[in-house]
Amino acid sequence: MSIVPMTGRPAGGHPQEDPDQLARWRLISLEKQLPQPRLLTGIGTPSLVCALLLTLLAIFAFAYLGRNTSSGVPRAVVESQHEFVSELSRSLNRSVNRSRDELGREVVAYRAHPEQAAARLAALTKDQDKWRGVAVFNPDGKTVVNRVGQVFVLPAGLAPERAALPLVDGNDARMLLVEPLADRKLLVAELRLNVRTLRLDPRSRQAVLIAVAGKGRALAQGAPVQAGPQLDPVVEKAVRASGRGRTTTRTGPAVVPARGSGATGPVVPVVTADAVGDHGFAVVSLIYSPMTTAAESREPLVAALALVVAAIVVLLILRAGLVLPVRRLLAHAKAVASGNSPGDPPSTPNAQVNRIASALSALAARPGGGPAGRHSAAGGVPAILMVVAAVVAVLGAAGGILATAKETERDLPAQVVRDSENQAGAVAAALGDSLNGGYDKLLVLGRDQPAASNQQLRRALDDLLDESGRFRSAYVLSADGSVVTSVGREPLRPTGKAPGKGGVVLHDVRGRLPIVYAYQPLADGRSLVAEFDVRYLTRLLQRMQGRVRVLDVDQRDILDSGGYLAFEQVTDAPVRGASTQALTGRTYAQVTEVDGARDLLVAAPVALDGPAAALKWTVVAQRPVTDFALPGNVLRHGALLVVVVAVGIGLLLFSWHYFFQLRPLRNLAREAATLAGGDTSQAISPRWHDDIGAVAVCLEVCRQAATHGEQRLGGAARLRGTDGMPTAIMPRVPDRRRGGRGRRKGV
Repeated sequence: MSIVPMTGRPAGGHPQEDPDQLARWRLISLEKQLPQPRLLTGIGTPSLVCALLLTLLAIFAFAYLGRNTSSGVPRAVVESQHEFVSELSRSLNRSVNRSRDELGREVVAYRAHPEQAAARLAALTKDQDKWRGVAVFNPDGKTVVNRVGQVFVLPAGLAPERAALPLVDGNDARMLLVEPLADRKLLVAELRLNVRTLRLDPRSRQAVLIAVAGKGRALAQGAPVQAGPQLDPVVEKAVRASGRGRTTTRTGPAVVPARGSGATGPVVPVVTADAVGDHGFAVVSLIYSPMTTAAESREPLVAALALVVAAIVVLLILRAGLVLPVRRLLAHAKAVASGNSPGDPPSTPNAQVNRIASALSALAARPGGGPAGRHSAAGGVPAILMVVAAVVAVLGAAGGILATAKETERDLPAQVVRDSENQAGAVAAALGDSLNGGYDKLLVLGRDQPAASNQQLRRALDDLLDESGRFRSAYVLSADGSVVTSVGREPLRPTGKAPGKGGVVLHDVRGRLPIVYAYQPLADGRSLVAEFDVRYLTRLLQRMQGRVRVLDVDQRDILDSGGYLAFEQVTDAPVRGASTQALTGRTYAQVTEVDGARDLLVAAPVALDGPAAALKWTVVAQRPVTDFALPGNVLRHGALLVVVVAVGIGLLLFSWHYFFQLRPLRNLAREAATLAGGDTSQAISPRWHDDIGAVAVCLEVCRQAATHGEQRLGGAARLRGTDGMPTAIMPRVPDRRRGGRGRRKGV
């Protein structure tokens, strides 16, 4: 609608002479002055957005909660096999690397004294059954110069360079390690690929294999694996996939369970493989796992329906109690502010809207302004209660989802328990190897340099700290127990003579930190001491999920993968019982009640031989059953996720309405009541550019009209025409130019 001055008198006359035209003009002018809602600021936007979010959450809940209702191998079994095989792979990789390092030291020694080759080969293989044979070959790779152990030949075409060649022929896994010598000869060792003793589950026919892609496999431990057209491709695919740097699981077709397995239905071969470093072979675990049947679950449908119903209830409550009342109020306010006949004030369920509408009607009843009498407010429900009712509907849906969700699992598959037992044993073995290996390094250092000067020992200790992060400090003690030279950090052990003839010792059971050190006396009365880094030892515990602790014979907490107080007495009876059984040399693995929760408790001795055995430590791993990816646990966790998101939507719904709509509406109702009571001294300003802000502008127009007269109603500034220039409402002239563009300049 365009407004233009006219030189002639229109048919309708001056707008002041036509009350209807004047009212129409005021309404049009007022609407041009009112704030218009922008994106996400409309009165109905919060309820619509939250209802849309609830609908999307319903779709997500139906898909997310329903993903575990299909049949197959339990995810907890697959994950436990991944962790089991990964630990085996890391352990075997460390073993191979240590063996290559030992062979590398022989290469250095051969360069200095080639005539001592035979003696050094004998010393290398003494009391180490991992070496099947070690030999020095001539450059042609055929003639043997020195040999210790079993006879072996080099494969044809082997290049005379450093190499590691895995072999699995004859169901015997081994590796040829080749090291070039200074005189172009070759030092070759045949290394057994031994896997530490495992506790495998005979009911699942578990087997551990060493496999080379495209060349075959060898049984390391467990039940014999027969070659077959169904199983062989599955193993080969898993081995090839593991070569890409990740642990891989493949499943084969279901078969009839073996007698004595305890399975009542078909079982599935599950093959898990992980590459051992970059050595060209993989560790493979094969089990036969029962399949879980597809369960009909109502939880996905119930959750989706509850959220959809909540979305509908939110829309209905807020539309009937807030959106429509405010829109009716805005129409009433426009009529009053433009001088039109507003009629009776709208009667809505909203108390604040009714109060504002009554105040506007009272102002409309007194044209020209003047003191307003007190107007009684209409009834209704406070707007905040309606928003709270909508939020309660959302929270009720969330509570219903949580109430109908299944309880968490109370037991674990036998294979998961057995895999966890092996993992705890691996952690205990790693800890024992680290302690014993630290002492062995001091033993070798003292044997090679029994009478070296303190400066020479300092350089040797420096090398000791650099090659491994297991030590925090190393130093030399004099005969009277004082530190004469030290490397690394400040020693924690107080000065004094080292006890006994050498070994691994826990200094005391007091203080904020365990002081664990290895020591070795020298021939001249001095001693070598190396303190273990507690953080390094704790990282070994973190290879296993859950809480992993090291307890001593008196059930004190020595190391812990979580926060703890050193030497704190363990009081949980199941934990103490598991540690006590592990002290006898037997592992413990059982699902039991710990502090009122179902936990998997596993315990294993740290070391049964070597210097670390004197510590009498045990590794105790504790993990809640709810942490395992079993169908009931997954469904419960998924329901909790949906509930948390639904509660978040409820909080968003309340916050959005409270800060952007309820508070402005409440303040506007108070200002309207003040204005209706005759106080026109305070200007009314809109808080936001939305529907409530438009009502506030209308109230401000009414306030000005009450103060200055009805000429201040909507559009008043443009209604002051002069004689000869009447103002009238003109019809819009359609734009006939193409594309709606203006004419060019000069045209």
